[in-house]
Amino acid sequence: MQIKLNSASAAPSDELVANVEAALNLKLPMDYLHSLKEINGAVPESNMFDIPGGNNSGVNQFILLDRVPYEAHLVELHGVSAFLPIAYAEGGNYVCISASGMEIGSVYFLDHEIPGLAALTKLASSISEFLQLLRPSRSDDVKLKPGQVKRAWIDPDFFK
Repeated sequence: MQIKLNSASAAPSDELVANVEAALNLKLPMDYLHSLKEINGAVPESNMFDIPGGNNSGVNQFILLDRVPYEAHLVELHGVSAFLPIAYAEGGNYVCISASGMEIGSVYFLDHEIPGLAALTKLASSISEFLQLLRPSRSDDVKLKPGQVKRAWIDPDFFK
């Protein structure tokens, strides 16, 4: 992993894992369970990852395991089931893992502005692979096309 993680909580207990699995009515992927030792509730330093199709995003915070059932319910209301949110991504989006089927444990970006399964874009085959995709963000990562900025305003109090 190329970025530093801050404020991670302790790895969840076996009892908490069992309770979350019961609440979700599924077994959590082993790769995800192993990664919780590092990422449970962690706040990464400023980062980004590429989304196939030419876009990118960043992880704001990895979701505490005990919050995953609640966040999974919100994802289901969005029309996506069997995908567990594991991180809050920029712009109100999620990073999720597949919790069933042949792609179990694969990592996806969920765009909250697109309904249903079309909101999902595969990022990696495992959480371990996804963590390797995270890189520090830099100001030169943002590229604007000529004419893309139509107008800008700066609060005069900013300079004071």
